[in-house]
Amino acid sequence: MKKNNHYPYYEMPEIGDFRQFVDFMKESYGEKTAFVYEVGKVEKTASYTKFTNDINALGTYFRSIGFENEKIAVYGENSYEWIVTYFAAIVSGNVIVPIDKEISGEEVKNLVNDCQAKALVYSAAKKEKIDGAKAEMKTVERFFEISELEGLFEKGAEIIASGDDSILKLKQDVDKLCALIYTSGTTGNPKGVMLCQKNLMFDMCNSCRNLLEPPNTVVVLPLNHTFGMMAGVLCQVYAGYKTYINNNLRNVLRDINNLKPQHISVVPLFADTFYKGIWKNAKKSGKDKILKVLIKVSNGLRKVGIDLRRVFFKSVIDAFGGNLEMLIVGGAPLDLKVAKGFEDLGITVIGGYGITECSPIISTDRNKDYKFGSAGLPIPGVEVMVENPDENGEGELLVKGPIVMLGYYNNPEATAEVFEGEWFRTGDYGRVDEDGFIFITGRKKNIIITPNGKNVYPEEIEAVIQKVDGIGEVVVYEDEKLICAEIYTETPENKEQIKADVFALNKTLPSYKQVQKVVFRDTEFEKTTTKKIKRFAIKK
Repeated sequence: MKKNNHYPYYEMPEIGDFRQFVDFMKESYGEKTAFVYEVGKVEKTASYTKFTNDINALGTYFRSIGFENEKIAVYGENSYEWIVTYFAAIVSGNVIVPIDKEISGEEVKNLVNDCQAKALVYSAAKKEKIDGAKAEMKTVERFFEISELEGLFEKGAEIIASGDDSILKLKQDVDKLCALIYTSGTTGNPKGVMLCQKNLMFDMCNSCRNLLEPPNTVVVLPLNHTFGMMAGVLCQVYAGYKTYINNNLRNVLRDINNLKPQHISVVPLFADTFYKGIWKNAKKSGKDKILKVLIKVSNGLRKVGIDLRRVFFKSVIDAFGGNLEMLIVGGAPLDLKVAKGFEDLGITVIGGYGITECSPIISTDRNKDYKFGSAGLPIPGVEVMVENPDENGEGELLVKGPIVMLGYYNNPEATAEVFEGEWFRTGDYGRVDEDGFIFITGRKKNIIITPNGKNVYPEEIEAVIQKVDGIGEVVVYEDEKLICAEIYTETPENKEQIKADVFALNKTLPSYKQVQKVVFRDTEFEKTTTKKIKRFAIKK
């Protein structure tokens, strides 16, 4: 790494495409450990040499069965094979389609049919769901259970050993679709975000330029989540770090203690849970008062240049493996109390701002240049503009740069709505202060962002609820961090039955989309002249 005078920390080599990326990893990091993961209860490791060889082998296999410019979907919990599939699909000239592991087989069918996927890679845990929907997946020619992939690595390696090294010479078109990311599982019409290699490689390189992460991490976010893939995998292997792949959230703390990472990327729900756990354990052991006193003493010493946090709060840090220095939090806003609380204990919380349509990272805090409550500074090469700012400097945030998507898949109308020339309309309201820090102050779109960073489209849930007998109108929104359905019915005497029927429908929805609160109104919703409900006129 070399010092970069313009941006604050270090500059890695520029990587333009996935072929160059794979070659770079193999040449630069070789036998260093890239991944640690479990198969059954057996811990395994994969070096950078194995990782890149497996990518080349699987990519070669895909091409040997005629897959070129095809969609390859992957559906399952985090795994080493999931990651190899992602890379192999792209370097072989195909398109990876990551699918949310929480959605139903019916929704998987809708997505693979929508994009006309030719292959579906799925985990053993998803076999029953896939078997139930297979017959209706009209375009899928090959189904691969993840446990089969090791054998496909061997077949691909044999093809390469026989003299077919075409995968290594395949020209990469950096402006062509390489990753199709559906922003939600759907019961209606999904939006597929189209990303190219230039988008992903630029975002990776320049996110790392904006923020120097300490080595080694545990990837806990789902890999179909663009933030999980970018922060948890792409940025890590770019830097040559070791990544522990968590495939079950119940084992997060165990995995953290096994790897002893120096940083972790999480959504606010994890950070909040970790922080509450610290204080719960302190209170349980009768040490909460001592901890509060130590924090006051520590903060006083820091004001005069003495930092003893790693000494004072060693027992707290030891609970996270003993080396944790940084939490990178994205996907939704984090409570300032939690961010400041971790900082007091010696763990820096780095915030940021991103959206799938922007690959996803738009801005991050920097190691020594951050403000609590902000979404950080734009990554190099990316511009952020506030359109028509009000008296407080707030307006819709627009983004321009190589990270902006190609558009929405087969949806030119939706694409046109979010572009103003080269500028992408984020749908988020915010401001940029005098130092260039971005502050998100509200959301223009109707999207509900759950505490674990999931995007929920109210219209999807409304379409399901609308089928309940007796419902005249329904609007879904967030109320005190709960997904709330507000209903108007012309048969108020049936309210209790309607309410029961709405909650019964939760069984058909992923957990993060389930309605948690139902309220009734006495009159119809206020509407526009075109008879559309005025969402923002609803009192919550």
